[in-house]
Amino acid sequence: MDLGKIKTIAEGVKPLYRYLHAHPEISGEEKETSRFLQEQMKALGYEITVYDNFGFHGDLKGEGEGPMVALRADMDALPITEATDLSFRSEHPGLMHACGHDMHMACLLGTAQYFAEHRDFPGSLRLIFQPNEEKDGGAEIMVKEGVMKDVDYVMGLHVSPDLLAGTFGILTGFMYASVEDFEITIRGKGGHAANPERAVDPIVCGGHVIVALQTIVARRFSPFTPAVVTIGSVHGGNKHNIIPGEMTIEGTIRANTKENRDKLRRHLTEIAEYTAKAHECECSVEIVKGYVPLINDEKATASVKLALEETFGKNAVITLPTPTMAAEDFAYYLEEAPGTYINLGVGRPGERSAIHTANFYPEEDALYYGIAAEVTSALHFMNEDK
Repeated sequence: MDLGKIKTIAEGVKPLYRYLHAHPEISGEEKETSRFLQEQMKALGYEITVYDNFGFHGDLKGEGEGPMVALRADMDALPITEATDLSFRSEHPGLMHACGHDMHMACLLGTAQYFAEHRDFPGSLRLIFQPNEEKDGGAEIMVKEGVMKDVDYVMGLHVSPDLLAGTFGILTGFMYASVEDFEITIRGKGGHAANPERAVDPIVCGGHVIVALQTIVARRFSPFTPAVVTIGSVHGGNKHNIIPGEMTIEGTIRANTKENRDKLRRHLTEIAEYTAKAHECECSVEIVKGYVPLINDEKATASVKLALEETFGKNAVITLPTPTMAAEDFAYYLEEAPGTYINLGVGRPGERSAIHTANFYPEEDALYYGIAAEVTSALHFMNEDK
């Protein structure tokens, strides 16, 4: 691997990164982003396969026989009005690449260029550009349509402002939680607040449901098992002296395994329904399917760790202290092939920033490290059995 060449590529990719940053598109509407990226990939000689959701992948075969390695970048932006003073800040009002997907795409374009110019690798490369990570989960759709067919290893990365540029965060096993949203609707009988005995109060019932739901994690799971039940929205009534006929409770459940996800679903539904019955209310529970937990393969993670340490030194590779209860749909690729998902440091010394905020701006020098990380990881996978 030629790190000098990668530095040159990273400088050449910087204008593409800035263009992508200035032209964000919301989840499910990445039409122009996809078109732009496809043009770049075709010019490099990749064979393009397009999916129904604006996603696509580009394939490139090396000169020798070997495994197929897939690398992925997500494409969608967030509904945030950018507050940076960058010369290339978002030109689309109310939209911003505040989660670093612009850098993910730019890194993968740089990786695409490197392999196009260095075809002496054993195996095949599949570069996946995926839409809709932030909302509905574009990965699952692409997996169902065959994006992982014949793939032997898969790797992805996500920017992290908590890590300095030039460093990487890794974690074996459970890294991101499953996520599902829920809506509980409690129906009683409305009436005048002065005559509660003539009504069936869904708000009182809902209060008991909210408190009871907090016992799921506290009493149905081990203290050492990651699980979350959060209520984020409660609506019922519109006037102080009217008992409403209905109340809604919305929230999210998150777990570290599919089994624990199913356990959360079951307990949440039972508690809501039985509590409602005890208060002579009717209850319906809707759980909206979300992402599965992201589980990094042990062997694949060790392989990428070794590749990064050999390239950047052991001090550059940090084992993350804990998983996160956030969610990431890269998990669906990992259900199809061994692989790993890593954090790419984009922070600056003495500065604190956060993704999903209007002032987020990653260190541009991280483009080099992201490209190099993808290249060295892919090559390590390709030479895994030699």
